[in-house]
Amino acid sequence: MKRKFSEDKILIRHIFFTILGWFLFITINIVQFFIAMPIVLIFTFIFDRNRIIFPYMTKFFSNMFFFLYFVEKINYQDNGLKAPKKGEKRIYVINHASQYDVILMYLLPGPIKFIFKDKWAKKPLVGWIAYLAKNLIVRDDMTAAELANLFKKAGKQLEAGIPFIIFPEGTRSRDGKIGEFFHGTFKLAVDNQADIIPVVFDTWNCIRPGALWIRDTRAAIRVLDPIKYENYKDLNFGKVSFITRRKMIRALLDLRDERRAKEKNYYRKIDKFEKIDDEMRAELAEMDERAAKKGIYLSNESPTPSL
Repeated sequence: MKRKFSEDKILIRHIFFTILGWFLFITINIVQFFIAMPIVLIFTFIFDRNRIIFPYMTKFFSNMFFFLYFVEKINYQDNGLKAPKKGEKRIYVINHASQYDVILMYLLPGPIKFIFKDKWAKKPLVGWIAYLAKNLIVRDDMTAAELANLFKKAGKQLEAGIPFIIFPEGTRSRDGKIGEFFHGTFKLAVDNQADIIPVVFDTWNCIRPGALWIRDTRAAIRVLDPIKYENYKDLNFGKVSFITRRKMIRALLDLRDERRAKEKNYYRKIDKFEKIDDEMRAELAEMDERAAKKGIYLSNESPTPSL
């Protein structure tokens, strides 16, 4: 008989996590926006047209948040990844699981920029900072010409050695699965001959979609092996999207299995979440079969389920 977990209910500790977490987050962003940012803006207008110093400022304040938010335990495995060298084009591809992701993503190396929806640009403090940092804004009703101009701007940033973060699902997952990817991310990579760095976040339970409660203070992040342009240059962006998503689904399932074995109260031990993950395993098996049948693989790999 399976043990019953209470992690699917709001408990006293969740109330404490939430009050402390949101207090620190709001306070730190007020300090960042009203004190640090005016100083940074003056400097960037003179010396820093690409506003590279902005992401480093946000990295500093993100690290400050996690230092002060002492209940948080981040399991981050960076796979030896370092900041990109001059001239290196890099796109981080991350599954979008939680509001927490917009803080955790600053753990990734380099002066990162990202593409985000216009509704977030209007959010107080966080959205304003993202806008002033010259991150790129996308709208649902953009014309083909506007999208082409957006991609051109992103290409110039990549040329300048600025890595991009993109959540290719376009929204947060409702159940913790990795959803279908929009192919625009991978067209951007192909067109600019950029390396793709898949990253999986197991953060869905930190702040669930549509909620504000902080339930989980054990975020887990895994950086996967880079997908080098030289190894996908002969593929179209649809196939590159398929390969990347397949790798990320496998990695996320492996990470969750690892956490089930090691963490006593891991929330995905609950039957309904195990069922959801089993559905993702079934999809992965279908993707493995399709990859082997149609030969969808990188030039340095073989079309087998063990990719």
